[in-house]
Amino acid sequence: MKSIIILCGGRGRRMGQDKGLIQFHEKPLILHVLETAQDIVQEIIIVLRDKNQYKQYIKLIEDNNFIFKKLTIAMDLIPDKGPLIGIYTGLRLLSSDKGLILPCDSPFISSEFIGNILSFPDDYEALVPIWSDGMVEPLHAVYSKYVVEKIEKLIEEDIRDVKSLLEICKVKYVDVNSLDDTGHSFMNLNEPDDLMDNIN
Repeated sequence: MKSIIILCGGRGRRMGQDKGLIQFHEKPLILHVLETAQDIVQEIIIVLRDKNQYKQYIKLIEDNNFIFKKLTIAMDLIPDKGPLIGIYTGLRLLSSDKGLILPCDSPFISSEFIGNILSFPDDYEALVPIWSDGMVEPLHAVYSKYVVEKIEKLIEEDIRDVKSLLEICKVKYVDVNSLDDTGHSFMNLNEPDDLMDNIN
């Protein structure tokens, strides 16, 4: 089974609102991700930060008539601990042995990228895209559900950053260009100007 976990816990302070709900090309940012993924994967898990956000996303799904057989909408198991807890929450809910983590504010994620990164053999705990300058993409990466115990140890030590997880995992780094030769799948919309720059 191919599975994705979409993280929507970020508050998007620079955007002034929840990023996943921001309209881009006449639809919410998260809907771009969902529609791209729906024909490739069999399981989608959306991880949110709190009850208020949960209600908003339930309404979004209903209002946009998005229907997917195995869709789970969940809240962070531990509040206000950042994306590491989002990954932890999603992996705890996985039906499959691995899940592709995606941010909700990357509307240019391509079906080719999703297919490519999920096609690797399962000889890793984390499969992480890497750029030629050494910069990595831990939030466009695949994680084994069996790293949950390692995340729990980090939580106990109040360590919140995802890169600390990579330091204690068996990681397979994969060149970004082999996954998406345009690099567009890794584009996040973090500032209001990003929306305007990509509106056409």
